[in-house]
Amino acid sequence: MAAADVSIAIGSIGSDAALESADIVLLNPPFHSDAALSTGIAQHLFAEAARVLRPGGKLWCVWNSHLRYRPALRRIVGPTRQIARNPKFTVTASTREA
Repeated sequence: MAAADVSIAIGSIGSDAALESADIVLLNPPFHSDAALSTGIAQHLFAEAARVLRPGGKLWCVWNSHLRYRPALRRIVGPTRQIARNPKFTVTASTREA
């Protein structure tokens, strides 16, 4: 078995992450700012994940099921499949297209 070249970055996927530099991003986006409900930050994070993912890279995301992010993930990142779901949480995997 060949050795893998792995690097792990924990934290924000902000503008300091290189374009198309990641094979996988794991994300649990917040849906509130202080006491206010807001899904805008999630869409921004989806776009940042798409920016740093290499073509064919995966965004694995866990989110509160009532937020229904799958259409946004498909639009922003690419094909998205549901991995698991219960009344509280949904886990999806999106593939960045070329």
